[in-house]
Amino acid sequence: MDPKDYIGRLNKTNAQKVNILMVDDHPENLLALEAVLTSPNYNLISAHSGKEALKCMLQHDFAVILLDVQMPGLNGFDTAKLIKAREKTKNIPIIFITAINQEMEHVHQGGLLRRCDRLYF
Repeated sequence: MDPKDYIGRLNKTNAQKVNILMVDDHPENLLALEAVLTSPNYNLISAHSGKEALKCMLQHDFAVILLDVQMPGLNGFDTAKLIKAREKTKNIPIIFITAINQEMEHVHQGGLLRRCDRLYF
């Protein structure tokens, strides 16, 4: 599916809820994302690690993924590479989030995965 189709699914108000995956190892960050994104149109699903996010990918279809860059174990970049390597999930837009590291190396690494799928806070 084309990334524009995923965005279109987010904007349909009368359609069934779309799934949004939020991935962060800090529960307080997930709570903040949930507060900002709460909508009757969205089904927000949280994962606390890259590994947990990959398990969620097997259980649900997602319109977009909000993915923390710095997590212990499987970090956000490695998780995104695994998501993009799978045929079924390779076109899901990924928005990278981080509250800590905005070094150009990390910005560039996120851009290598897909130029249109990055945003840093």
